[in-house]
Formats: sequence, C-alpha cells, structure tokens
Amino acid sequence: MVELRVASISDPLLRAPRSLPLVLQLVARGQTMGFLPEGEGRIELSRDYLEELGRRLRLEGIAALPTARLLEVTRGDEIDDDDLLGALRATIAAIDASPRPEGEWEPARELLGDGLLAGMTRISESSLRRYASGERRTPDDTAWRLHVIARLLASLVGSFNEYGVRRWFERPRRALEGATPAEVLERAESEEDGRLEQVIELADQLLGAANAT
Repeated sequence: MVELRVASISDPLLRAPRSLPLVLQLVARGQTMGFLPEGEGRIELSRDYLEELGRRLRLEGIAALPTARLLEVTRGDEIDDDDLLGALRATIAAIDASPRPEGEWEPARELLGDGLLAGMTRISESSLRRYASGERRTPDDTAWRLHVIARLLASLVGSFNEYGVRRWFERPRRALEGATPAEVLERAESEEDGRLEQVIELADQLLGAANAT
C-alpha cells in the first residue's frame, strides 16, 4: 500500500474547511482501494492531482460522470464552493458503490493480515491468497465484504498505525451491543445489513467534519 504523506496543499480552495475533509477522504479511498497514481508517497494536493485521480478512476470505469463534473468544476476560472463540494461527494459516493477487489486486497492484507481479513470476508486464507494474486476471480459475495473493509480502512488510516487499525476491528463496542466490528462483518449476510451501517458510522466518526453538509 502506498505510504501517503501530504506534503502541501497548493490551492486555497482545497484547504477550505468544507472541502479539505472531502478531498482527504477521496485520497484515503485511493490509498485503500488502489487507485492512487503510481509511485506517489509525498503528494501535493492540487487541482492537477484531483484531475489525475479522476482520470485513473475513469480508466477503471468508476465514477465517470462525477469525476467529469469534478474536472469541469476545478478547471473553471472561478470555482464555486458548493459545486466543488457536490462533485466531491458524488465522486466519493460512486466509489463507495463500486467494489474493486484487484486494488483492495493488497492494502487490506498489509493493514490487517490474512487471518483477520479471511475471517471478515468468510473465506479461507488459501482462497484469500488465490483471489489476491489474481489466480482466481474474487466472488461477488467476497468482493462486497472486501469493499466495505476498504471503505472502513479509508476512515482509519489517518488516525491509527497498523496495530491500531487491527485493534479497532477487534475491540468490542457498546454501540454494537458488545460485538466487535470484525464480528459484525463476518456475520453480515448482505451489504444492506443495518449493523454494517453502524460499523461504518463508528469509523466515519473519526473524520469529524468530513461528513458535514
């Protein structure tokens, strides 16, 4: 997984209190879902960088319309703050609805380890290795579970190291009636499971104002 360090934010609009959390959410998803520009470690957040992220997503067939709108908004002479927020939110929503196992296995394995990840995706470690290597196609039931995990990791990587991330999944939560996030993920029968939404909300609380309107 790319070790991400934001070296600078060149555009004042991207540093604005309303837009910055969403820009960072988008980049974090790139980190845990595998669509950051290759070779990037220390990055400068700029309109050009957002354009490159959008280009890579479109090549994957993800968020084509929202990223086109994002490009249109950021390339204008005068950028409307509400238009930028809307384009960022639409792009993030499209990403969240688009599992991408070929990019999500490696970051999840690095952060969680095969044992914990196999349990949450309800597969054996040997199957996990075959799916992650591309030897076998990731089944749909596994792909959506992995995608939920990648979304959670995008909310966690800015707050915890690898040990802290694993501990977050394994710690019992009062909000989950004493269950751990890992147990909720393992027991879920579909991505519409209401308990999964509770787990996502717990992770998103770490983002604070990122979800503010």
